[in-house]
Amino acid sequence: MHRNRWPGRARARRPSATGTWRGPRSSTHTATAGLVAVLLVLTAFSVTAAVTNARASADVEESVAVSTWSQRAERSLELQEELVDRLAVAPDAELRAEYEESSAATRRAIEAMGSVGGDDHDDPVEEWLRLHARYEDAVRVLLDTAAGNRGRAEEFEDTYVDPHFDALEDQIQAEAQRHWAAADEALAFVGDVQQVLVVATPVLFGVGLALVTWFTLVLTRSRRETVAQAERNRQQALHDALTGLPNRTLLRRRADDALTGPGAGAVGLVLIDLDRFKEINDTLGHAYGDVVLQAVADRLRATVRGSDTVARLGGDEFAILLPSVDDEESARQLADRALVAMEAPIEVDGVSLDVDASIGIALSGVHGDDVESLLQNADIAMYSAKDLGSGVCVYDVSLNDHSPERLGLLGQLRRAIDTGELVLHFQPKVALPGAEVCGVEALVRWEHPQRGLVPPADFIPLAERTPLIRPLTRYVLDAALEQCARWRDAGRVLTVAVNVSARNLLDEHFVEEVQELLARRRVPASSLELEVTESAITADPDRARRILTRLADCGVTLSIDDFGAGYTSLAQLKDLPVHQLKIDRSFVARMAAEPSNALIVRSVVELGHNLGLTTVAEGVEDEATCDSLGAMGCDVAQGYYVCRPMAAEPLEAWFDATVAVRA
Repeated sequence: MHRNRWPGRARARRPSATGTWRGPRSSTHTATAGLVAVLLVLTAFSVTAAVTNARASADVEESVAVSTWSQRAERSLELQEELVDRLAVAPDAELRAEYEESSAATRRAIEAMGSVGGDDHDDPVEEWLRLHARYEDAVRVLLDTAAGNRGRAEEFEDTYVDPHFDALEDQIQAEAQRHWAAADEALAFVGDVQQVLVVATPVLFGVGLALVTWFTLVLTRSRRETVAQAERNRQQALHDALTGLPNRTLLRRRADDALTGPGAGAVGLVLIDLDRFKEINDTLGHAYGDVVLQAVADRLRATVRGSDTVARLGGDEFAILLPSVDDEESARQLADRALVAMEAPIEVDGVSLDVDASIGIALSGVHGDDVESLLQNADIAMYSAKDLGSGVCVYDVSLNDHSPERLGLLGQLRRAIDTGELVLHFQPKVALPGAEVCGVEALVRWEHPQRGLVPPADFIPLAERTPLIRPLTRYVLDAALEQCARWRDAGRVLTVAVNVSARNLLDEHFVEEVQELLARRRVPASSLELEVTESAITADPDRARRILTRLADCGVTLSIDDFGAGYTSLAQLKDLPVHQLKIDRSFVARMAAEPSNALIVRSVVELGHNLGLTTVAEGVEDEATCDSLGAMGCDVAQGYYVCRPMAAEPLEAWFDATVAVRA
């Protein structure tokens, strides 16, 4: 920092050699010299301050330009990532063209970032462009892989594509932060110069006071404008432009402060992901989606305490930072309030839109001690809440597919399939009215040699997230058809139902595999029912419809499981080659207590019949519910009231003792 030497006060007149004071001419000259000195000093002040402010303004403008191009680069890069996900699922020429356009926009933004402030950015720009090129090379391999093996493509994306994306995003953000640091230093120097002006002005001659005051006012106003502009730019860099909420960068800063600052206590991080938001964007357009995001932001602000931070992380994902949280229950209560706040429909141009959310919670000291681990674990909990449909989920190590316990269980499950540790239990289904058994549902159980009977909820969701679900489904199908063949040989003609996952409906070889197993066990296709959930169909509707059509053409009965709990539209339902609707147990189990649930069940029964489909009610727990279903015209009932799931041998004894089986 340069420092100016400031002149001192003008000296008092000295006596002459004769002992008398100098005359008026000398006084005039002295005053003139003093005034000139004041003007020179003021001029020096003015020039120095003007140059300082000009440099600070230039630094701030450069930071604004870099920040602007950085945001554009990040947006286009995020758009590339979104389009890659969509292309991996459903390749399309129009999507490919949009991807290429966003790729070119990313490169232009990177080159524009490098052009700000001179030619000293050539080397970093070349490095960023090389990173972007490597990312695009990885994307091309990913898309080629996805065309042949979707499961392997997801692994490839995690291992190769995402690291290139993250590295490039970090470089772009770091460049923007570097320019902001330079701007902050320039503003600090402006503050030092202004302080010198304020202190030095009173010592100047009164004749120059007006000029000093004028210059000070001008410079002060200039500094205030520069600081205000810098604050506005900082606001833009740390806040989401659409909602005005803090962005991911500011959330991280505040989380770091809460975790490491003086008197730091327990910190909670709540991640919120909107369900069905993509449908709003795809169906009504981004303008409607933007209004929904703004409304959600306002509702979340009204839910939290003054010390909490509501942030938008991007897309339809929000976060709430609780810098001081008493316990897990306090965090849950806030999450419940957030869910309640989003229950009311959002009105947009006369259209009433319903938005649900899935919420994950992580607490410091229990689920992580730094921002990264809290974000990661809250994200895992959020997706678990989405998978389970529970609304809110607190992180637990058992939710983490990559935890040592989960990875160990996955390896043991592979062995269990090979060694026959998996066994089937069967739950009967009876025709209504009456109680004639018309079929059974096969339910897999794991008889672990050390852990005993492992509940399906502990290993089936884990298998569904990995390619292991395919051999597991094949094992269950084969065992179910083998038992069905035994019953047919014994004179018991029963259909057997098996659940299949979304991965099976994305497997082009699944139909041939089913046909092979039917032929091996010599069971007619009409004796096999395959149950699929609504979410499995909506994962890739076109491919699912193609697979289901081929299965139906083979003579296999198809059933939509847990109907009413997913998002299948009537337009999709009428075009699906299904034969049954299986009403979700959450509606059936509460029919007697909640008339609205009974109304929903009746509506689904009537809908199914109008579409020519058989209706099945699962979760029938008592006689009153069974009688009500029969009166509504429901075709089939299943639940503990009929019979609990049991192994084949005791089930045969139950058949012989209590039920007349259809011949």
